Amino acid sequence: MAPPAFDYSNGRAVVQHGSIFYSPNCSRPVDIPQEPVHSSDPFRWHRLDVSMFKQPVWWDQNWAWRSFIPLAPSFLFAPFEPLCAMPRIEEVRFSFSAPSGEMVTQIRFRLPEDDIRRWLWAEDLIVKAAYELRLRYSIAGNTPPKPSSFHFDRAHKSHPIAKRMACLARDWFAVWMGYLSFIIAKSENRVAKTAPADPSSAAPDWYSYLLKQPEFDELWLDGLSQSAVCTYDWKTPRAGIIFQWSVNDRDREPIEWYSKHNIPLWFIWSNREEQAIRNNTDLNFLRPPDNLIQEALNILFAAPGLPLAGLIIQKYFALGNDPITNKTIEFLRLQYAPTFVFEYTAKRFINQEALLQETEATADARLEVFKVLRDNTIKATAHAASSYPYHGLSATAAPHAAPSVQSQDVPATVRETGRNYNEFFAAREKRQQEMIKLESAVDRQRRESREQKPGVVNATIYEWEKTQSSGGLELYKRVKVNKKANETVFHSYRSHQRLFNAFSNEWDLCEDFQFGIVDNTSYSDDGYDSGNDDVYPVNAVSQPTKAPPSAAPIDTDMGQSWCEYSRAPLETMSLVYGYVPHAGDNDIPPTLSWERMLNFMGFVRNLEELDVGEPERSAMMNFFAAVLNAVNTYKSDKVVAKNFENLSLLFQFEHVRRPTEDLFVFSSPKSDSCRWVLGVHSATAALYVCRYILENPMAHTIVTVAHRLLDRGIPFRTLLPLTCSPRQVTIAEPYVPRSYRLSDHTFTKADFDVAMLACRSVLSSPQGRAALLQGGIVGRIAREYISKDGVLSGPSIEVTAHRVGYLVPSGDNNVKFCDDQLTANEVAIICGTYSLHTPYKGQVAVWTWFPPPEAWVHNRTGCHWLDWTERCEDIFQRILTGIHDGTGRPRSTTQWLTHLRGQNISRILIKHND
Repeated sequence: MAPPAFDYSNGRAVVQHGSIFYSPNCSRPVDIPQEPVHSSDPFRWHRLDVSMFKQPVWWDQNWAWRSFIPLAPSFLFAPFEPLCAMPRIEEVRFSFSAPSGEMVTQIRFRLPEDDIRRWLWAEDLIVKAAYELRLRYSIAGNTPPKPSSFHFDRAHKSHPIAKRMACLARDWFAVWMGYLSFIIAKSENRVAKTAPADPSSAAPDWYSYLLKQPEFDELWLDGLSQSAVCTYDWKTPRAGIIFQWSVNDRDREPIEWYSKHNIPLWFIWSNREEQAIRNNTDLNFLRPPDNLIQEALNILFAAPGLPLAGLIIQKYFALGNDPITNKTIEFLRLQYAPTFVFEYTAKRFINQEALLQETEATADARLEVFKVLRDNTIKATAHAASSYPYHGLSATAAPHAAPSVQSQDVPATVRETGRNYNEFFAAREKRQQEMIKLESAVDRQRRESREQKPGVVNATIYEWEKTQSSGGLELYKRVKVNKKANETVFHSYRSHQRLFNAFSNEWDLCEDFQFGIVDNTSYSDDGYDSGNDDVYPVNAVSQPTKAPPSAAPIDTDMGQSWCEYSRAPLETMSLVYGYVPHAGDNDIPPTLSWERMLNFMGFVRNLEELDVGEPERSAMMNFFAAVLNAVNTYKSDKVVAKNFENLSLLFQFEHVRRPTEDLFVFSSPKSDSCRWVLGVHSATAALYVCRYILENPMAHTIVTVAHRLLDRGIPFRTLLPLTCSPRQVTIAEPYVPRSYRLSDHTFTKADFDVAMLACRSVLSSPQGRAALLQGGIVGRIAREYISKDGVLSGPSIEVTAHRVGYLVPSGDNNVKFCDDQLTANEVAIICGTYSLHTPYKGQVAVWTWFPPPEAWVHNRTGCHWLDWTERCEDIFQRILTGIHDGTGRPRSTTQWLTHLRGQNISRILIKHND
């Protein structure tokens, strides 16, 4: 295995326990534990919590799998689907006979029995999969406790305890995800000890082996393959591993193996490693840059009023390495320091001689105080960083941002002090005030009607789920409710816990909301239940005192979201194709009927309702004829040039920047509610934006234009100018198969549902908002699950903090225009992609439930309109109808091109418009 090419700009160095630790692939603040003297069970403690296992671990053959524990896994995959929504706690009356013969009745609290069964089913399968694969490949490692060890299947003495134990158990599945992830990663290079591998299968051996077991089917394995268990990339942050690479251990996996699986690596940097590199220059890739080490030392030496560097040097030469007399070795052990560390510390010592004399008498006491403060700060920062807020999460209190994150680039959702749901609603209100200025009379009437009488059944509802990070940071996540459960979920909240937004016809629900008169009735008990008090006699009978509100089912049924498209021919011809009303006639007679012309512009139904009065109708038909019948001729060019000339007289094109060949950037008309600027990737879209702004130049802003593009499904970017290094470029990740089927597999609605769970997981990720920005078929799928507010809020934390996404030069030194970006893998998951193989090795095809973007916009399809048209929606709905009635199947790209086949005039229109 070739040595990894580490980019140390993504690394970090820390000083803890007197040693220097560095990572070539992790910049997250961490808390390095003391190196254990011997192997011990990390799960021996009484009160376990998944937050205890999110920091890097020292390598140990029995427990190295803990380095694979994901920090923020998604449960939106088939094996973990029962965990997606936290069930409601129900009140239960237990009746049983006491030893005296008397019937005793007690009230307890628990999860509903159906949810208990589903959680136990999820646990049994993941435990079984781990057991089977570990046995097949002879993989060492001790097993963690099961989630059921937290007693989610029992009744508890109070509502808060029942809820807490359920939350602990649910989070504990992440530990098992890490355990199984490690086993699958190890299986890649292992020879099976039981049945031989199937050479004809395109699927990995572990997948094919489990498929042969009666407990597992393709749907479950698809979900597992697409989940965090089998996703070894930078978007799946994990706990990490620590070891001293200069000390050989033949049982330890190589550095390259951990790097390949994107496991954060942490190494000791001492004079031993320095000497090893001197003796073998092939190890140079493991030498940390001096500036990385210097940064860690500067943080260590930054104690105000305490000459720490001077004290370390002074006491090292005076007292040696005795930990009893020399308290500074807890901060830095010069005995093992590399050359640069020793020299740099000595330089700092020279400049601190005067301060050393002033603080000599109180040095030891101040060192003890500083150590406590420093240890507490390291733990708090590391714990906060291990559960860093994702896009779509709002903090209920001010978080401790990681030192490596530039605060000016962190979204307001994370950065502002006291950021909570009130701040979110205030930002939304500010954007909507800009959009209200452009409301039509009909839209205003609808909004005012909704304000007077808010609806529930047809509204979009979001629940705000509250989570507690390991560092004490409380966060809210806005989760869309399945419309089938709207009324059930709505009525499970009190009136002060609901907020209606008439502009977008949305409800936001949260137990912590305080709008209007507040009912302060609440439970006061809280704690951790060991289960000792909840053992009932075998003759106990339980009965719910009332039916609990059911958790909202996961929404995999699509086609529920209303999608806007134009039903105005004059508007479409003007904004999309550049027709200028009343611009004068031309001498090119029409060759198509009015109805055929409407068809070619994407209109499908009730065409008789789309009539336009004369003389405008004739002028529009003449313009259309000029475009179609005389492309690239003098007459056609004359018509187009005349319309463009009219536009250029009204719009100041010098305000449109073009930093690259395929990017047009609009920074005006400015908005007070956003920091980003708007970008589009084609001249056609740029002209659309110009024409739309000119419809109401005094009222439009960047936000109102972006809102219009979202409504019409037109691709665009929300570009944030950020300082970037030359190494930071647009992310590119090629498609890698995750779901496998034999070519004769009969697809069902169940296959589709599992694929859409994976789709929803991608869309709920920080960068998932890029799907709506992409428009087309990907944007239409995303509309089913993503709120427009997530797009208009601007780039996610992946961009603002990590510079991962779409990055292009802005023309201003090291500043780049940045936005979220989907990878080829993520687009494939959104479209529901499978790798189909025959019994013969090497014959593989790729099929998808929805047309991939390259098929959708292909000139042969006739779907390559700038905006999402009525015909686009018609095709989308027909695909869904076929899936639901059992006639729809995934298709190859070639089959999709045939299915979406367009007409010659459509292709001519596309050619002209480009």
